[in-house]
Amino acid sequence: MVHFKQFILDFLGDYFTFDSLIIRSVRPLIFKPGFLTNEFIEGRRVRYIPPLRLFIYNSIIFFLILRTVEKTIAVEHSDEAEYLESYFRVWFTRLIILLLPLFAAFLYLLFRKPGRFYLTHFIFSVHYHAFAFVLLTIMVILIDYIFPTSVFLSQWSLMITVFLLQLYLLISLRKVYEQSWLIIFFKLVILNLLYVISAMIIFSIVGAMIFYM
Repeated sequence: MVHFKQFILDFLGDYFTFDSLIIRSVRPLIFKPGFLTNEFIEGRRVRYIPPLRLFIYNSIIFFLILRTVEKTIAVEHSDEAEYLESYFRVWFTRLIILLLPLFAAFLYLLFRKPGRFYLTHFIFSVHYHAFAFVLLTIMVILIDYIFPTSVFLSQWSLMITVFLLQLYLLISLRKVYEQSWLIIFFKLVILNLLYVISAMIIFSIVGAMIFYM
């Protein structure tokens, strides 16, 4: 007879086992934009971590780092600590998960093509956000651990992060959707507008709900 506790432990042990697939997946995720999505489309999936699992790995690392930062904030700014902790720890994860299919929907509208279903765009969205978590983790480490007292370097870290996210997205779109650079750039601008506006609306609504609760 298998006890429920042992079943859960076995599941977690299998799900969070780090093996060669980690390196084989994370390296192209960072240095070869669009590569993993194309591999998935072509059916070469066994050699890499499934997209959602890769996203979960990266998000867990990010939130562990962010959680440490929240504790520092709680010590230095106790009046705002409860609000920030509630917002980032509880809601930020859910909002990002909500934005995954929304981002994919925008891709579907902008890059519609016969035979290319919504799943392709969703996989692209998952890979892009998995990379975003890697970059955001590095940014948090730089700002809060390496340059905690330098406003100038913190601002530059933030600007470089935004630039790299956009550059990565531009190259990924070009690699996956194979359109001209001019068309890709034009659609990138529209994609950013749709995504940023939607994210701001969702974050504002949830932030207001938390504040007035």
